[in-house]
Amino acid sequence: MNSANRDTEKFKDADIFDITREKSQHLAFGKGIHLCLGAPLARLEGEIAISTLLARYPEIQLQTDVTELEWRPGMIVRGLKELPVQLK
Repeated sequence: MNSANRDTEKFKDADIFDITREKSQHLAFGKGIHLCLGAPLARLEGEIAISTLLARYPEIQLQTDVTELEWRPGMIVRGLKELPVQLK
């Protein structure tokens, strides 16, 4: 499960978060009969939240080196423990 969306044969720079990456067949919301019914709403919420954040703080900056970011342990949900940013 941890490596599902990090296959280097399917995704260029698979370990790097790239918001501009072309659409791909990732497994974040399942697939086929296991597709999450809330996927379209979650995508819309994410799009609204990120665009609103960037509109409000166009010069947002990461406050640490990317190599120092810490990830939560676990096999189901992968996420950062914290994301230190400076809002200008």
